[in-house]
Amino acid sequence: MTRVLLTRPSVQSQDFAQALGSGFEVLTSPLLEIRFLNPVVDTGPARAVVFTSTNGVAGWRRRNGACTLPAFCVGARTAQAARAAGFPIAATAPTLIALVPHLREQSRGPLLHIRGTHVSADLAELLPDRQIATCITYEAEARPLSPDAHHALEAAEIDVIPVFSPRTAARLLTERTDRWRLDTTRLIAISPATARILAPLASKGVETSPTPDTNGLLALLHRKSAQC
Repeated sequence: MTRVLLTRPSVQSQDFAQALGSGFEVLTSPLLEIRFLNPVVDTGPARAVVFTSTNGVAGWRRRNGACTLPAFCVGARTAQAARAAGFPIAATAPTLIALVPHLREQSRGPLLHIRGTHVSADLAELLPDRQIATCITYEAEARPLSPDAHHALEAAEIDVIPVFSPRTAARLLTERTDRWRLDTTRLIAISPATARILAPLASKGVETSPTPDTNGLLALLHRKSAQC
């Protein structure tokens, strides 16, 4: 049985644990938790919307925003959520940077970026020649690691920690204590940027997902688990 520590927000951790399936024992301790906000949801002059997370879609739906404009999405799961909300999907890419060529080639006019308060890349900087409005629908608030998670890390009871964002990696470093025993714990990062932040924690180095998404992390976890 592979023991996994999940530090995603509660809903996303639950979904990931279900996707892992049998053969894994999961301990959940969110380092970030989602708090939905109450913005004015108005597409204004936008000709298309951009979603960078499923939380952005959920926050927009929660405010009963219109779901008729073409949607450009980061990640297959974000696209799935947007499609379920009623948005026609124009394009999907694994990162916001990779989505930019699609936005240049497949959209014209103003864009509306529906997102959280923290972003890893600024769409306005990536597309300086486009008019881009922002609707912030949620905040990912920091949470402390639970006593159970600290105890498990101190007792060397965690086999693997998948880390889903640079911000979560930074939170994990903040929570670290000298009592943690990570000599046999695998750290798996969703991206190179996340791996760089995790490096001080890893005695054996940090493994990086083959693709910067949940499916890549799942594939890596299942492949390594099957080899054990």
